[in-house]
Amino acid sequence: MPVKKESTRKSTAKKAVTAVKKTKRPNLQEFLDSVEKRAYELYQERIISGAPGDDISDWFQAEKEMKTIYKL
Repeated sequence: MPVKKESTRKSTAKKAVTAVKKTKRPNLQEFLDSVEKRAYELYQERIISGAPGDDISDWFQAEKEMKTIYKL
């Protein structure tokens, strides 16, 4: 008869802890840094693909994504 491995429980617990860390409310500086980093990534993607847009639209999109991630 096969024996269950306990590693499944450990990995599930680690995922839950990671999820809690990701959804905790950031302080304002952490939030703005996250938005800034994501806005720059969006800018790079837009330039490479040749899609239309501007820096303000990149910022608003990044802000929207970060609000979703941090459940704000």
